[in-house]
Parts: sequence; C-alpha cells; structure tokens
Amino acid sequence: MSDPLFKGAKGNQYNFGDLAPVFEVTEAPGGLYIGARRNAENDQYYWRITPWVMPSYTAVAPRADHPMHGHFWIPIDDENCWAWSYDYHPTRALTVAERAAMKDGYGIHSKNIPGTYRPVANKDNDWLMDRAAQKAGTEYSGIRGIAIQDSSLQESMGPIVDRTKENLVGCDNGIIMARTRLMKAARDLAEKGILPPGRALEHQKIRSAAVLLPRAVPYKDGAKEALIARPGKAQATV
Repeated sequence: MSDPLFKGAKGNQYNFGDLAPVFEVTEAPGGLYIGARRNAENDQYYWRITPWVMPSYTAVAPRADHPMHGHFWIPIDDENCWAWSYDYHPTRALTVAERAAMKDGYGIHSKNIPGTYRPVANKDNDWLMDRAAQKAGTEYSGIRGIAIQDSSLQESMGPIVDRTKENLVGCDNGIIMARTRLMKAARDLAEKGILPPGRALEHQKIRSAAVLLPRAVPYKDGAKEALIARPGKAQATV
C-alpha cells in the first residue's frame, strides 16, 4: 500500500493474498462485531474485527503499530450528518509524520478546505475524479484516498434512498444486522420504555483488533480479550 498510515503491515500481505474475504457478524452487548477473515499460513485465519457501538460509532481494525482509527456518525437533520474521524495510539503519542499524513488526507482522513471541515474533494467537484489516474492504475477508482472514495459512494446515492430496492448479499450482513438492532431498539423504547444498548460504560470500552487464529476457533472467542480496551494496553494487531 502507498498510504504511509498503513505501510509495512504484515496484514497487507494477507489482504493481497486473499481477495475474497468472508464476513461473519455477531452481536455484541452494545452493538455488533464485524469480522472479516482471510486465509493465512499454518491452518490459521487472519481476522480483522470492527466493533460497531450503537447508534453510530465504529472502530477500524489496526495494522501493525500504526495508529488506530474509526468514525462517529452524528446526524444533523433528516438528510445530513457529520462524519467525525479519529486516530490515536493506545501506548504512545502520534508522531509528527503521522499527523502530517492525516492532515494531507491519508488513511481515513480528508484534506479539508482551509478554515472549514469540508473536504477539498467533494460532491460539487465530483470528488476530483481523475480518469487518467484510474486508467493508469495509480488510483483504482480515480479518486484519491480512502476517506473520499468512501464519501463519494455514500453521497452519490443522494440523501434519501429507497432501501426496499436494495439487493444485499452476504458481505452486507453487517448492514442488515445493524438496521435490525436499530429498529428493535427504537420499538423497545417507544413501546416498552427500554433504553437502547450502547450507553453502558462496558459497551463503550471496546477496541478493534487484527489477529491470527486457528481456523476452528470462533473469532469472538479467540479475540475476546483483544476486543476490550484497557488503559496502557497495546492493540492486538498484525
């Protein structure tokens, strides 16, 4: 990978060596765990596990000793929200080079219009789509950076989408289960007065993880301790 925030991770080799990951989604007390597995050596799987804490927090699985990151999706109104992206490292301060890369739009971050939170590449300029770079293979989608590639897909749908016309498949199981949990929580609150999950401190003391596990071991069991955030404890990463 050319992104300096991911460079040198052993996990990159597993990503490129197995281009058809299998997704397994399991319920967590405060939301979901979304596990993506790839084949690894010695009868193991390489797991990248992303927690989702209700209603709008995600933590992306780490790579090597790079900073960990994720998003908060905060609604503004019925058609808009802020996506707040964060980076941190549990056992050290971020380096000058890491901070500079984030400000320059690498990793999950965007390069913003000075004095604003709005990305330089946005829907008004077609996310700076570069067809020449796409044709040359330097940018797969023609859009630079993970953050803007993601936002281009999210925003180009329009603010309101008729989800009844979707054709979801196996790798979309996280979406299906998240919607199910959100709708159930809304009904329980409206009809029974039951407050939704994700509020308790133990629901929020979570951490994403990247691990190698024997193929016979369910990731939720094998990575149980790695998915709990503890002060001063390094992330489980590959």
